[in-house]
Amino acid sequence: MHQDEFRYGLLGPVTVVDSAGEAIPLTPQQRAILAILLARRGRAVTADDLVDGVWGHPAPKRAMSVLQSQVFELRRKLEPGRPPRTPAAVLASAPGGYRLVTAEDACDLDRFDQCVTEADQAARGGDREDARRLLRTALSLWRGVPLAGVPGPHADGLRGALSERRLGAVEARIRLDLELGEHAESVPELALLVAEHPLREGLRALLMLALYRGGRQAEALAAYADGRSVLAAELGVEPSTELSDLYQRVLRADPSLATAPSPTTQAGDPLRGPEGSTADRTAGYRHPTPAQLPAPPSDFTGRTAAVEHLLAALDAESPQIVVSAMSGLGGVGKTALALHAGHRVRHRYPDGQLHVDLGGTSADPVEPEEVLGRFLRALGIGAVPDGLDKRAALYRSLLAGRRVLVLLDNAADGRQVGPLLPGTPGCAALVTSRVRLSLPSARAFELDVFSDEEALALLSRIVGPARIAAEPEAAAELVAACGRLPLAVRIVGARLAQRPVWTVAGLVDRLTEEQHRLGQIKIGDLAVDATFRLSYDQLPPDLARAFRLASLADGPVFSVPMAASLLDRDERQTEALLEQLVDVGLLEPSGERRYRYHDLLRLFARARAEEVGPAEQGTQSSDADAALDRLVDFCLATVRGAYRLSRPGCTTPDAMATTRATPVRFDDAAAGQEWVRDALDTLLGVLRQAARRPWIRIAPAADLLLALDPFGENDFLWPYLNGPAAALADAAALRGEPAAEIRARYMLGGGLWQVGRGAEGRAQVDRALALCRATGDEVMLGQLLNVSALLDVTGATGAPGYESALALLQEAVAVHVRRGNLWGELETRNNSAYPLRQLGHISRALDCLTDALSRATPLGWTVVRVYIQTGHARTLVELGRPAEAVASYTKALDGCREIGSEHLELLVERGLGEALRELGRYGQAAAHLERSLAGARQLGNSPLEAAVLLSLGATLAAAGHTERADASLRAAHSLHVRLGIPLPDPLTAYGTTT
Repeated sequence: MHQDEFRYGLLGPVTVVDSAGEAIPLTPQQRAILAILLARRGRAVTADDLVDGVWGHPAPKRAMSVLQSQVFELRRKLEPGRPPRTPAAVLASAPGGYRLVTAEDACDLDRFDQCVTEADQAARGGDREDARRLLRTALSLWRGVPLAGVPGPHADGLRGALSERRLGAVEARIRLDLELGEHAESVPELALLVAEHPLREGLRALLMLALYRGGRQAEALAAYADGRSVLAAELGVEPSTELSDLYQRVLRADPSLATAPSPTTQAGDPLRGPEGSTADRTAGYRHPTPAQLPAPPSDFTGRTAAVEHLLAALDAESPQIVVSAMSGLGGVGKTALALHAGHRVRHRYPDGQLHVDLGGTSADPVEPEEVLGRFLRALGIGAVPDGLDKRAALYRSLLAGRRVLVLLDNAADGRQVGPLLPGTPGCAALVTSRVRLSLPSARAFELDVFSDEEALALLSRIVGPARIAAEPEAAAELVAACGRLPLAVRIVGARLAQRPVWTVAGLVDRLTEEQHRLGQIKIGDLAVDATFRLSYDQLPPDLARAFRLASLADGPVFSVPMAASLLDRDERQTEALLEQLVDVGLLEPSGERRYRYHDLLRLFARARAEEVGPAEQGTQSSDADAALDRLVDFCLATVRGAYRLSRPGCTTPDAMATTRATPVRFDDAAAGQEWVRDALDTLLGVLRQAARRPWIRIAPAADLLLALDPFGENDFLWPYLNGPAAALADAAALRGEPAAEIRARYMLGGGLWQVGRGAEGRAQVDRALALCRATGDEVMLGQLLNVSALLDVTGATGAPGYESALALLQEAVAVHVRRGNLWGELETRNNSAYPLRQLGHISRALDCLTDALSRATPLGWTVVRVYIQTGHARTLVELGRPAEAVASYTKALDGCREIGSEHLELLVERGLGEALRELGRYGQAAAHLERSLAGARQLGNSPLEAAVLLSLGATLAAAGHTERADASLRAAHSLHVRLGIPLPDPLTAYGTTT
């Protein structure tokens, strides 16, 4: 079917009728979905908004899947003959959601609006008869309670708004009846309406006028008296000034009340008449129209999606009572966005715009009773009643039937906001707050920092596009240093604008040091630090401590268990504290039980942490040092568990420092590997802080570094681990802790070798070996002998030394056997095969590897088994058995994928390519080698890249691709020269740091 074939009904039960006049059966949820889509009039609605509109917040867990199912069924009903996989013509998909494509005036609400608009035009032209006819036509479209039986908060809000609009149309039509002399006929209908809506003063004014014009003055006065009693009993207030004035005019039989207004006084919306209430229009008075919105920011920039979000609600025909509760970090631009959006939709709220700064970040927020007093006076109430309840009731009564926008800026909490919200649809409230507010029917959303483009656009508007264009890279660094926080960007932009001789790069240099950055983001009285302090100073002590200490975890995000170790609380208590920090806008959720700080807010929190003195009297360590020491303990406990799963049979974890923390536990090695990947930034930060801060124990930190050894292999983490390893090695040496120094130098020596800096690695390994032998520390001896041997075979400091390497490896095997370290023994036996092959003992090498493989297989697929399988395949190639080698490499490739190590996969791809070349399958060989080359470059593994370039060059040459082969070999030579070392053989010599 086509969009033109349907007619839709909202002014009663929700209906869809096809071109044959047949009603399409709909479920209640499908009616709710249609109501939302029809109210948007062809504009897209996101799936999240549909879920919120149908089920409310929080929605049931399966709400999204149910929504998708209902939309699918609704499409089938609307387009039963549509071929599968073709775009829908009626209920169409849109980015992130759906939109309903309808013909013009296909919905009764559209026709109602059209009649009302034409009635307005007729009234403005002085044709009362035609205006009344059009309003009667509009009202005839109603079939009962709008959206009858439709569930959901959106339907509830729209139902109230539509009912209010119908009542407004009825009121406008009755007013026209009176102007056309039908006062006697109007009395019964008005009496019934006033009975149904006793607090609606406009209807009561029309009833009084109709009675008076019908010669029933006493009844008109009685209607006023009855209304006064109702208002006093229900709200504790007197009738409005306008209604009281009408009463006085009736009382004295004012002659002007006997005649209808002239056409010139009747111009205006027939739903509202001339400006003001119905009582004003009847009696000739007008309400003042408040226009309290401050001027919008002249340099407002970006926020396209957020602006559209607000406008879609504020500019809707039937807005919710509370349109949006916008929360976010201090300085993120909530007020600017609210003012910008508010001014964009002022025309939608002709009865006025109210505004107040609620002072939510001050020590003394404005009380709602005081705000209501201001609002009531702005709305024309001279005698404001005492008491919050009476003021709130009068406020809601005044807003009923009007279209007023209420901007409540900088709210402290929901208690402060609740009494200030309108009570009936048609009005809208836009609330901003640093805290997350739970408000009825509110569409809450969090305002995030700028995108890079938005931040640069604001900076350009402040300092001028020429300065930004002259230093684009520095400008990008500047907004990044500001964390893309609008307030921070505005401040640094103002500093640049005031100092035309400054360069952008110069200001970036001033912001480089983290501990001084917040001090630089200041101009006059405006400072990011001061903005953050407004929120911080209001925190209770336990929440302030959580805010300070949780910031010590490095990395973009941190988990509840990490924070629990920092706070020295259990996880349940910690999560409750973190959620409170989210609620007050000082922390952001980032996935399940994960959180993050804005960059500048983290700096602010850490500065506060450093201000706090010693954790216990008589100690020199601060609360921050104690917290970080607990974090090291937790990380070691958790990573050690992951290490055991990754390297079964290895005894190294048994010699690591004892821990007190409850670790995260893993079901398998893959889960442990994933945790380390996810937490790597935090782990690296912990290691750097342990090296830098003398009151953090160095031994557990060095063991944490050592515990990352398997994951360095799996993911080639050496470029990231080498820096912290160097810092820890120097710190351990300075503090006189040889065991910690041995571990750190072992990791550093092997890591430097891995990235092609073997000569530097040799110095680290030799120092660690000397310490081992001097202190009798056999824990690391076998592993250091292994690394030393691999440095020998690859010629890290001269010609390869195969005999010396073999002797070192044999000593290492003896150490591992003595310590019962099966993993270390298998790894070292695997590495022994390489010097054996180079010394011509190829069959002996194969026997060694075959025996090691049989002992490694029961452990399942592990890194060491992959190494042994790869060495086995390489040895088969050297024995002239490439077909068997391909089969062996293929097994190793399967093992890599089971382990989940893309890095090991690259190593095996290189060997498989070389084996395929030996079989003359050059195309397949080149494909494997090119995959290995691309991955090596992506990881930054220069030694592997150099080795693969050599293999690829040889393969291309054998295939007759001379030019490509020469280019590959030249690149290998250039890389070899840059590295300054003989090209290694990562396939068989890999695995140094185990």
